[in-house]
Amino acid sequence: MTEPEAQISRATTADAQALSHLSAALFPLGCPANTKPEDLAEYIGKELTPQRFRVLLEDDRNAILIANIEGKLAGYALVARGSAPPRMQSTAQLELRKFYIDAAYHGRGVANTLMKKVLAIAAEGRDGTLWLSVFSGNQRAISFYKKWGFRIAGTQNFLVGADSQQDYLMQQETAIGAKEDRPCN
Repeated sequence: MTEPEAQISRATTADAQALSHLSAALFPLGCPANTKPEDLAEYIGKELTPQRFRVLLEDDRNAILIANIEGKLAGYALVARGSAPPRMQSTAQLELRKFYIDAAYHGRGVANTLMKKVLAIAAEGRDGTLWLSVFSGNQRAISFYKKWGFRIAGTQNFLVGADSQQDYLMQQETAIGAKEDRPCN
């Protein structure tokens, strides 16, 4: 029996609660293991609330794509209009601000299906360059992004509560990487 494929669609404000719940559960997994619970709680309580997601969804500079499998939220991606930090020396105008896949769906192709849709959105942009920020110790995510043609282009500090963590800044030229047949094992 084959597994059902992820269905990708644009999120609406009706999805804000589910996006908040999934984000709150997954965000700590991408942080250093020694991140204090109070720092995680502060970040989640400010940035990953249903209200925050409603604001993001109502802003036409953002697109949140959701991946559903048999009616269950398996992951999502937030693509936002926003210039890359000057230290990247990039003209990128689109940021992959969030890319989360529920651990129950790892290894089932959900991330690849979602990334294809993200890159299709980026390819519609004027310069075709997408950038992101990822915790420098999150090797699983870094490896995934590298398979999709992203490269490290700098670093920045990222605050989780009072904890300053080092992130890699990565960018990808969608003209190179958005091919549907891009190998990604």
